[in-house]
Amino acid sequence: MRHKVKQLTQRDSISVSLGEKLRRVNSITSGWANYYRYCVGAGRVFVALDWYIGLRLYCWLHKKRPKATPSELWGSKQPSRRRATRRVWREGSIEQHVLCWTPVERYRLAWMDTPDFAMSSGEPDA
Repeated sequence: MRHKVKQLTQRDSISVSLGEKLRRVNSITSGWANYYRYCVGAGRVFVALDWYIGLRLYCWLHKKRPKATPSELWGSKQPSRRRATRRVWREGSIEQHVLCWTPVERYRLAWMDTPDFAMSSGEPDA
């Protein structure tokens, strides 16, 4: 996951806007979070990845705007629309997908239907 984020935030992609960069990163992180949210210890991994993604976006913005001071770059984070107390990278209506807001829960087998291959055909020796 870190490798994919690093590939997306390389120096050669500074011509792209922040909104487009967030759209690409969000598509990967949201799918990844929804797939792994049932794993044990996923919450700690999500927090660590949020930190890493934020730092990579900061470094990418620093390369995009080299004359900006660090306080100006960190100051460009805006309050989230989902949680007003949390500041995230945002441009217009596109904001950073925060992994640690994904609910981590245990997968319940009771929700699953019996698979088709496990159904009995009704024959005594089947």
